[in-house]
Parts: sequence; structure tokens; C-alpha cells
Amino acid sequence: MKTFFPILFVITFLASVVYAQKPDRPNKLYPILFNYARNLYKEYSSIPVERRYILDEIANYVIGSTQFEGNASLIIIGSNNATRSILVESWANAAAYYYGIHNVRIYSGGINATRISKNSILALEEAGFIIYKTTENQYPAYEIKYSYNLPPLIVRSKKYDDKANPTKGYGAIFVCPNADINVPALNGNNFRTSLYYYDPVAYDMSEDALKQYLIRSKGIATEMFYLFYMLKNAK
Repeated sequence: MKTFFPILFVITFLASVVYAQKPDRPNKLYPILFNYARNLYKEYSSIPVERRYILDEIANYVIGSTQFEGNASLIIIGSNNATRSILVESWANAAAYYYGIHNVRIYSGGINATRISKNSILALEEAGFIIYKTTENQYPAYEIKYSYNLPPLIVRSKKYDDKANPTKGYGAIFVCPNADINVPALNGNNFRTSLYYYDPVAYDMSEDALKQYLIRSKGIATEMFYLFYMLKNAK
């Protein structure tokens, strides 16, 4: 069952208005990533209506939270915090900076912890992120960099209730049905929704594994940039 933050602010942009407006002086990402992001704009209109509805619902939560609290926190939750949730966290952070949304914090976690998928890292690097592995322990951590002007995003596979994540006043976005089903209740959240993505790990043993990760990564990037585009234009 979804838990909703009181929504007093509703985004009412018509599609024709949204897609007629081009990004206004976005913040600079690394050059390859910046060009990748600019090209995503024309993909916004291809997002299915039912998924735009969920993304707009998330935007409404963020707007309400920032109006009442001054900021908003989102935890992206998957099964193992190794593939989809890492991609969403990375792209959401890059999109927030690109569109100048500075009062939203994005975290991730899983119902289990494991090693971050190598193909997820490769897909992000292919898009223009600069990534370094910083530890060699059981669950290695990575620095994910997307702009000269910011410190890197530090990611590692961890559980959704890890001490690095907020414990109250956050929104939960489930990107995996398995996690959604197996976490029927959360502590401290004031918003919950589901935004499922197909898991490219199913292709890990195939010859076109990286291609499938690139496709999934681009789909996630498009939706995260759409989300923060809507937030920028809701001001």
C-alpha cells in the first residue's frame, strides 16, 4: 500500500508547454556526460503516460517536502542495491545538479547487500561518468563523479536501513517488485511509491549484456532527468 505525504502542490504543466521549453543554462557536467544529458531532453515525450504519472507524483512529494521542511530525501530501494537502484541514484544525482535542484538528497539501498554490478559501472562510464573503485572489501565502494564542481558521489551496496541512509522524513521509491513485496512496511518514511525497472542482470551471461545495461541506463536517465526538469519548472 502506498503512503502519501500531504500533497498541496500539484504540477499542472500541459505536455505541449513542458516539451516546448528547453533547458535554461543547465549546470555543467563532464563534457561527454553533458552532451548525453542534453540529448535526453527530446526523449522526455517518449516516457509512457503511466510512468510520467508516477514521476509527477514523486515531484509533488518533493515539492511538498521542500516547502514544509526546506529539503527532501529519497531512498531508492531494490533487491540487492547492485544494479537498478545504483543506476537510479547516480542518474538522479546528476540530473539534480544539471537542473540546479540543490535541496533534494538521493540515497539507495536494498533488502540485501552484495557487490555492485560491474556492468552497471561500465554503463555509467559509457555515458560519461568518471568512476573509481575506492575499496577492495566484500562490498567495494565507488566514487562516481559527474562534474568538476562537485565532490564525488560515494556508493556501495548496502541495505535500505543502513546507517548511511535517513531514518525518518524520507520518500521511498521501489525500483524492484521483489523488494516492494518483501518490505511491506518501512520505519520513518512519509511517502512510498513504485517505479519498477526491468533488471538487466538477466543478460549477464549473454554476449550483449553491456548493450542491455546501456539500454536500461538510458531509460533510467531519461526518467530521472524528466523528474528534475519538472521540479525545475515547478519553481
